[in-house]
Amino acid sequence: MPSGTSIRKHRPHAWIIGGGGLQLRIPLMRLLEKHGFTMSAVGPGFTEAFAEAGFDYHRYPLRRALNPLADFRAGKALQRLFLEHRPDLVHCVNTKPTLLVPPIARRTGVSGCVRTITGLGALFSSSSPLALSLRLVYRQLQRKAERDCDFTAFQNPNDRDYFRRHRMSFSERDAVVLGSGIDVEAVRARRSSPAVQSDLRRELQLDGRAPVVMMTARLIRPKGVGEFLEAATAVRRIRPEITFLLVGPEVREGPAIFPVEEVQRCSDVRYLGWRDDVADLMAISDLLVLPSYFREGIPRVLLEGAALSLPLITTDMPGCREVVTDGVNGLLVPARNGTRLGTAILELLDDPDRCRDMGRASRALVEERFHLEMVAASYAEIYHRVLGTAKPTEVDLRQAA
Repeated sequence: MPSGTSIRKHRPHAWIIGGGGLQLRIPLMRLLEKHGFTMSAVGPGFTEAFAEAGFDYHRYPLRRALNPLADFRAGKALQRLFLEHRPDLVHCVNTKPTLLVPPIARRTGVSGCVRTITGLGALFSSSSPLALSLRLVYRQLQRKAERDCDFTAFQNPNDRDYFRRHRMSFSERDAVVLGSGIDVEAVRARRSSPAVQSDLRRELQLDGRAPVVMMTARLIRPKGVGEFLEAATAVRRIRPEITFLLVGPEVREGPAIFPVEEVQRCSDVRYLGWRDDVADLMAISDLLVLPSYFREGIPRVLLEGAALSLPLITTDMPGCREVVTDGVNGLLVPARNGTRLGTAILELLDDPDRCRDMGRASRALVEERFHLEMVAASYAEIYHRVLGTAKPTEVDLRQAA
């Protein structure tokens, strides 16, 4: 029987490479280590979260905006990292990394490359002439990335079907893995005590009996910020006691920004900006709303709201409709329609018993379909398939622990 040291030495080393918010994948990385991999991460920002969690973290100069020179520099940095550290497998997420990483992995001899398409993003949320023309370029680049990649995971079936239709992915080398997973217990544990939540209500001057409707998103138009403002104004004409909270960071560049000044002019919505107590804000809310027409993968905010037993209202769009079963754990409304959103909000808030039933159904759905352990098991199977390695036995994993 091999020793634990030798098992640890031969554990495949996998890197997750992405853009902003990469620290949200730390719980997934922990579980992948339990499945027999040594995990590290590569991202553009400064973060201590990975070191605190016991993972190596490398930086590269990725920029969100379209910038060929910056992309070239990011590619060169990745090439140096791959040659210096020789990971066994690289797993790229977010749009730019899925285009940059595969050819570099192939050139530098990385044994396995996996990409996750986390939605189609802003390019597919606009019908402007520029967006339509850039889609042609996107498809060409993704076809090239597919040739250099071993496996493609999609977060929803609509994106997979689009890629297959345009020959950017093929059935024998792709699969749907619903979202990035959610640790339901950890999300619920982040809530503060009822006393702290009561203090938060007092801080925000909320009437304990009046309903609270919450939306959390970056301030960009495709997230449905304008529709949320429109719905809030219409609803409060009928029920002025309802409070609408908008939580999320301001965005300062790009064609899709929603000006913070426009939000602040809407007296029917309280804009709280970026907050680190989102779980507590959800806990004191009665309803979570995401009227997005951004081409999401699976919106994490909906999963977190579901884990906290909230009824959900979102749009009948790819990624969103995977989390909400219309009439069961929430309602689906048409995209870009603030009037219908307002009607749906009133429909649920006028029926508190139905809201409670939907909240319970939300938690059951997220545990059944999106639990982090299920997602980790799916990716572990993909990693082993790509590397041609056997899944370790329980005895192997105990010895390596």
